Amino acid sequence: MSRLAEYLLMSETHLQYAAIGLNKQMLPVFLGLLLAVTMAWVFLSNRLYTELRHNHPELYETLGRPGLFMKKSLAVNFRVIRFVFKRDYASGVAPAVIRLCYGLRLLFCMYIICLTGCLLILFA
Repeated sequence: MSRLAEYLLMSETHLQYAAIGLNKQMLPVFLGLLLAVTMAWVFLSNRLYTELRHNHPELYETLGRPGLFMKKSLAVNFRVIRFVFKRDYASGVAPAVIRLCYGLRLLFCMYIICLTGCLLILFA
């Protein structure tokens, strides 16, 4: 009887294996989302840099002349990310820049969530 009960009721080890299998199945989903978010980030950041270069040259210079393929340090990238997250760009900036910053902020949060999911799956 105990063998039948053990067969019908999954042991804790079986449940752990089932959870690991489910997580391993989610890894391609998270990696696909990471790829999509990265491509969207590149597209939106390129549009932001172009908008700043043409319509807000003083802000563009303040941020360190960011570009899609920069040969500059990571400090420029962090300056742009800080600019996007600070939200102090609302005064004197075109609505297009505000929308692009909002989209980039959303994509950055999605990227961090997907990256965290991938790392949890890989190291769980």
